[in-house]
Amino acid sequence: MKLTAKAAKEVCAEATTRNVFIGRIEAGHWLNSGFRPDGNATWDAKSELESAGRFQQNNQLAIKNIADDKREGYNTFIITTVR
Repeated sequence: MKLTAKAAKEVCAEATTRNVFIGRIEAGHWLNSGFRPDGNATWDAKSELESAGRFQQNNQLAIKNIADDKREGYNTFIITTVR
């Protein structure tokens, strides 16, 4: 599912309340032809936080990354979670 920056941040916040770890965020642009990902705008979870089970800290970093990417002009995001 492709999400706006606002929706992507909300998904990350909800994931934290459910103890779900955000594993990857891919940023891109929504154009008339659909989603165009940008390989330079991919965020991966911090493995040390994942192994320590620190969902909140990792997911806060994910939210910060989305905000940073939005400031750089990206308008669409895909989120991958880890169980």
